[in-house]
Amino acid sequence: MNVGRTRINRRALTGTQTSHDLWVLPLVGDGKPFPIVQTSFDDTGAAVAPNGKWMAHQNNESGHMEIYITSFPGGGAKWQVSTNGGISARRRRDGRELFFLDSANNMMAVDVDTSEGAVRLGVPHALFSAAGVRRVSGPYDATADGKKFSSIVET
Repeated sequence: MNVGRTRINRRALTGTQTSHDLWVLPLVGDGKPFPIVQTSFDDTGAAVAPNGKWMAHQNNESGHMEIYITSFPGGGAKWQVSTNGGISARRRRDGRELFFLDSANNMMAVDVDTSEGAVRLGVPHALFSAAGVRRVSGPYDATADGKKFSSIVET
């Protein structure tokens, strides 16, 4: 995922206490990669806010994947977005809404307000059933206004 002048990759380091982590590879400057989220759990699926200050990602420390928001590129504190599982976070272009798939195959949406430097979340709500949407490797995308979605459907 390119974000301005950085690239986010997930990385699993052999011989460490971490699992899949999220790293930044700066595309300018010294180009030295550094971790954003590095835990003993799987951290994948980064979606950076349009302002470049926040990142949504999925993590399985609860026993199943959930969506979280953390600062970007610093990491640190995190806020749980999903309440019934979550994968494949996508942002509306203005950054005020986050979409994800829950464990019941619903396309979920939640309002996100980061205007004062802190994360304030609305209540996640289902938009529609996404049964049949491919759940791996980028299964869908949303238009800039969040009114339409495109997907690869498994048949």
